[in-house]
Amino acid sequence: MAANHSEQVSTYLPLHVIEIILLNLPAKSLLRFKAVSKSWNTTISDPVFVQNHLHQSKASNSRNLFLCKCKSIFSCYDSKKFSLARVDQDRRLRTLQVVEIPCGFYRLVLCYCDGVLLLTSADERRSGVEFVLWNPSTRTQTIFRLPFELSTDFKCYGLCHDPGIGDFKVVVICSNHYAVYSCKNKAWTRKKEFGDTFRVAYHPGVFVDGVVYWLMMEKDERRFKLTYFDPRDDEFKMPNDEQGIFEVQRPTYMIDFGGRLCVYIYEQRDKVVHIWIKGKGLDNNSWKELITVENVERFASYFVP
Repeated sequence: MAANHSEQVSTYLPLHVIEIILLNLPAKSLLRFKAVSKSWNTTISDPVFVQNHLHQSKASNSRNLFLCKCKSIFSCYDSKKFSLARVDQDRRLRTLQVVEIPCGFYRLVLCYCDGVLLLTSADERRSGVEFVLWNPSTRTQTIFRLPFELSTDFKCYGLCHDPGIGDFKVVVICSNHYAVYSCKNKAWTRKKEFGDTFRVAYHPGVFVDGVVYWLMMEKDERRFKLTYFDPRDDEFKMPNDEQGIFEVQRPTYMIDFGGRLCVYIYEQRDKVVHIWIKGKGLDNNSWKELITVENVERFASYFVP
C-alpha cells in the first residue's frame, strides 16, 4: 500500500520536487522513507543526494545541536549515555532526548565527522581492537576491528568522508606508521612508515576542507607544523610555505569552527586565548587572528570556541 501511494505521489510531483522535499527532512526520517519505494530508496541512497543533504543540514539550524554527557545518580556522569540537546531562544540548553551508546564501547569520543562519532571498546583481544562508527541522531552504527599487528600503545585518530567513494574513512596513526580503514570496502590498508615518529600536539584529527588536519611537532621540538591526511590518495601532506607554524611553548589546540579550521593558543600567564582562523579552502594557507579572549581562568583544553 505504501509503495502504491508513493507511486501515485510521483505521478503528481516531478522527481526533482520530491528530492527537494526529501532534502529538508531529518536523517532519521530518510532512513524510514527508504522503504517507501524503490525510486525513493535509490534517490536517498545516491551519494550525491547524501552530500547535498549533509551540506544543507550544516547550513540550517540543525547545527544548533549538542551532544552532552548525562549525569548519573551514583556518579558525576553516566558512562553509557549522552543527551541530545539544543540551545533555546533564551540561551538555555534543553535536552531533546537521551541516547545510549552501543553496548560494549567507551563513551570517550576518539574523533568525529559530519555527526558520526568514533568510539572504541574496553576489550583489546588478540584479534584486534574493536571500534564503532556511531551516529547518535539516526542510531546507526558500523563495527570493525583494528588488526592486532597494527596496534601500538600510542595511537591517534582521524575520521573523514571521502567523496570519491561516498563513504567514511578512518585513519589510525601508530607512532611511525598509519593505517586507513575504508567503510565501503570494509578493509584496512597499512601505509608506508613515517621517516620519524609522528608526534602530534592535538590528538583528534579535525576534518575541514575535505581533509583531516593535525599539528605535528617538528624535529627540533620548538614548533608545530600543520599537516593533513588527504582521503583522495590516502597520503599525508604539508603546505610548502611557512604558514601554519606555531610555537611549542604555548598550549595549542584545533577545532572546526563553522567549516573553517581554527587554532587557539593559550597564554597561561596572562590568561588570554588567541583564536586564529585559516583561509577557506585547502589551497588557502593564509591565517588571521579572529579574536582574543581575556580572563580565561580555566585551562585551555576546556575552552572550545
